[in-house]
Amino acid sequence: MNPTNLRFNFGYLLESPAGTSSDITIDYPKMKLDDVILQPLTGQFTVTRTREGLYVGGRIQTNAPTECVRCLGDTIVPVDTQIEELFYYPASAAGEGEFAVDEDATADLGPLVRELALLALPMQPLCREDCQGLCPECGQNLNEATCDCEIDDIDPRLAALKALLN
Repeated sequence: MNPTNLRFNFGYLLESPAGTSSDITIDYPKMKLDDVILQPLTGQFTVTRTREGLYVGGRIQTNAPTECVRCLGDTIVPVDTQIEELFYYPASAAGEGEFAVDEDATADLGPLVRELALLALPMQPLCREDCQGLCPECGQNLNEATCDCEIDDIDPRLAALKALLN
């Protein structure tokens, strides 16, 4: 669960001519990246030496915990996303917010994987497709039990018109 498990030493590629590549496979049962826990985290990358640094291309698959937007319950969302990123070398060539290979020839893929996993999450994650959500009156999770609240779906501004119907 240590984020340093996504730190790779690419000194052998930095010494190689442009176009040289190496394949990397990751398979972690659980990975904690700052405030995000991904389990399991699997993926395959090809790291290619370029004139600017190292190009990392591949895919990651994982499950990310999040909160259902309807019932606010915890849920797990599968994530399958593409990685395409350039790690600049030397690090001084990288601009602000860009990834770089450290002076000791290591690249930390952890922040990139965390960012991509969060960006791949749906904007409105659901615990299940037919989630009933919460009762707007009492807050009861309608997936777990029903409530006795009487939902008045009349807009309060139109309540006077409802009185005319009676």
